[in-house]
Formats: sequence, structure tokens, C-alpha cells
Amino acid sequence: MDLNASRAARDVGYAAKSASVEGSRLLANADVQAEITRLRAVLAEQENVTPEKITHELAAIGFADMGDYIRIGRDGLPVLDLGDVGPAKLRAVASIKTDAKGNVSFKLHDKHAVLVTLAKTLGMLQGDGVNLTINAHDSAKLAVLSTDDLRRALDEGVFDNRADTDAEEAECPRLREVRTSSESDE
Repeated sequence: MDLNASRAARDVGYAAKSASVEGSRLLANADVQAEITRLRAVLAEQENVTPEKITHELAAIGFADMGDYIRIGRDGLPVLDLGDVGPAKLRAVASIKTDAKGNVSFKLHDKHAVLVTLAKTLGMLQGDGVNLTINAHDSAKLAVLSTDDLRRALDEGVFDNRADTDAEEAECPRLREVRTSSESDE
């Protein structure tokens, strides 16, 4: 199955000149969409691709740490050390290069892009923002905060499970008191 509409149209006999237009037109057809969905499901099953495996792979790449791949040599310089690195961590490596002098460098996959994809996959991120659930109790506190104060509050981890809430509310994160930047200056 070719996932490119133009190539797929050419593969089934449409002229190269009109393949792009025909491919686009065919993608709008409900029967074609149903067949694409069916073939994708077959392909996923054949390759044993599951949402859990995709999430696991994204997490392995997204949470990879450069410190897992290097050690500090006797001369105080970092040295690439893959001896104790398992297969999951190796999949996070995008490239390893050696220059003419024998210096080795390596690069991990784009952590930010992978974490954004993982967050979207898990429903934590939609569009350009992070989804937060705010209790009505906390909304009044948040309404008076500036954007900088909100960022600082999130960085400081102001959400916690407070012991002074009743049992029913204990499961819900609550916002601790937040000082605004003007209150901090006083």
C-alpha cells in the first residue's frame, strides 16, 4: 500500500500528469477512505504495531538522557560509552559520527518533537497549549495572576494534594497559595 496519493494513483493506471489531481479526488471518496482504513489496520496487525508500542518507543526517545551515553574520562573530557546502554536507549540515538581525528560525536533524536508527539498522543496537548483541569475553587486565584506569575507558579509546582481537604476532594490537585510578582517584591 502506497500512502502517497499521487504515487498510488499512478500505480493503478492514472497518467502521471493527472495523478496528483486524481489521487486527491480519490481520497475524498468514502469507499477509498474505508479501504485505506482497512489496509492500515491490516498493516498494523502484520507489523504488530500497537498504540502501547508506539507510546513506549516515543517515551524511550523522549526521556533519553545524554548522561546515559557518556562517562567522564581521566582527562576530564566526556567519552562515548555504549557498553551498558540497552536496546531501548540505543533507539534514541539518531547518529554517531567519527571525524578524521578519531573524535566521536553522537546525536539523540529531537527530544522536543518527540515529547510534543507523545503529549498529543496521550491527550495532554492539543493545538498550541497544554490542557489543565482547574477546580472552581482555584479559578478565582488564577484569574488575578499575570502570565509571568502563572508560569512561575507552574514551574514551582503549586499543584499538590493537600491534607487539609476533605476525603472527597483529596484526589484532586489543589492550588497552593501563589504570590504574585508584585507581592514578592514587597
